[in-house]
Amino acid sequence: MDERRGDVERFCTEIAPRLVGSLTLYCGDHLLAEELAQEALARAIERWARVGAMDSPEAWTYKTAFNLARSSFRRGAAERRAQARVSRPPPLPDETDAIAVRDAVRRLPPRQRQVVIARFYARLDVEETARMLGCRPGTVKAHTFKALANLRAAGWTDDEESLDDTLA
Repeated sequence: MDERRGDVERFCTEIAPRLVGSLTLYCGDHLLAEELAQEALARAIERWARVGAMDSPEAWTYKTAFNLARSSFRRGAAERRAQARVSRPPPLPDETDAIAVRDAVRRLPPRQRQVVIARFYARLDVEETARMLGCRPGTVKAHTFKALANLRAAGWTDDEESLDDTLA
């Protein structure tokens, strides 16, 4: 038990400075790099029976650290998008147009209606909409194309800003 504990302590002591330095270069933020390195090392310690027996525990720890960094970037980007949506004042559409567009959207088939609402009202991108609906991005694009064609046929434009403004 003491030998195994010594192995993991030695491993962490040896790898920590290089791991923090690598993550600092990758993230551009030393404090974030320290936090990510600590989390990766904590995970290595938790799983040391398995990680310590690997050909390269260091590679596993680096992979874990970089995965944590990518997750952190994604969370940060999602937070920035959400903050931008919240801080943007809602447009003030012409009430008659808003009612007419909502009625036209309500007449769309359910999947097209979901895509239009996700893309133009919630302002989700294609990938986010696909994840939300549990389908492929190509399916979202196809439904968007069909929905916009149906809205054009009903006399509405496929200009995203115009649609955004009238859906709000």
